[in-house]
Amino acid sequence: YRTRDLGLRYERSDTPLHGYPDSDWGVKHSTSGWLFVLNQAAIHWGSKKQKSVALSSCEAEIMAASEACKDAVHLSKLATELGMGSDEPLSLSMDKKSGIDVAYNPEHHGRMKHVARRHFFVRELVEDHIIRVPYVNTIRNLADFFTKYQPPGRFFQLRDEIMNVRPSDAPPAPGSGPRGGV
Repeated sequence: YRTRDLGLRYERSDTPLHGYPDSDWGVKHSTSGWLFVLNQAAIHWGSKKQKSVALSSCEAEIMAASEACKDAVHLSKLATELGMGSDEPLSLSMDKKSGIDVAYNPEHHGRMKHVARRHFFVRELVEDHIIRVPYVNTIRNLADFFTKYQPPGRFFQLRDEIMNVRPSDAPPAPGSGPRGGV
């Protein structure tokens, strides 16, 4: 019952559409997650197991970014059709510097030659100036929410930021209510 009145809250904003991909490389088949934010709240998100085994965290990040890029192309076109588009490339913020290097450098590392070509879709979009890939600190990467376990405090912090919930509007965290959150 604590979340009955909780929902996405959008506010008028000049901030353009912005994306966040992330991956969890901790298991055999990594998890890709991505999130797109417009007007201060999430408009699109996804999470799924990667189809092939990533041999490095960099490879897992590139695979996640390429998944997010498919949605980035669609959302950019939709925003343009709705008159909310921008002449600037869409930002797809990543928290792995090695992944950003691969996205920008077509001759990066011989270590990446085993990666399936389809995962370099992110590089093609960067070269075509459709997206740009700035660095975001892991703490600020909202897609972290979709890829790995979050301790309760971090979970609620990310949830509130993704949904654009102000602290005064958020329901109390479990266990903090008058009867222990019941």
